[in-house]
Amino acid sequence: MPVPSDQAYEEQEAADFRHQIAKVETAPLFDRKYAAKAFAEALHSGGRDEHENLVAERIGWLLNGSYGYGSAQAARRVARASGRTNKTAQLSVMIAAVEWQCPARMAVAAWKKLSPAQKSALDNAIRAEIKSHLEEE
Repeated sequence: MPVPSDQAYEEQEAADFRHQIAKVETAPLFDRKYAAKAFAEALHSGGRDEHENLVAERIGWLLNGSYGYGSAQAARRVARASGRTNKTAQLSVMIAAVEWQCPARMAVAAWKKLSPAQKSALDNAIRAEIKSHLEEE
């Protein structure tokens, strides 16, 4: 069996990640609602320290490749993006799908229910994960 090239490997991993996201978005409604509830609970997991947030911790795992090469590459592109990109929102939606199987629309709806203080704490925790990852590269 021939060994795939680096480009073929990267393309396959990217395709696998896109398939994973599509599967989350088209899951049965019961499963999507259950996943949205689990993600909403994770959003509220923050402790007194901004680094105690479960969602931010999982975004760190996403960036380091714990969920696979394709998802890590997609997350790293977001983390490295410049300009007016809302990195925290994009990575939150990404990890909602990968870890909790929560569709993007439901992940955004859960985030909107957070208080301004909770949103700020979550954004700060995610920014800290991004900064930590970029420093390690």
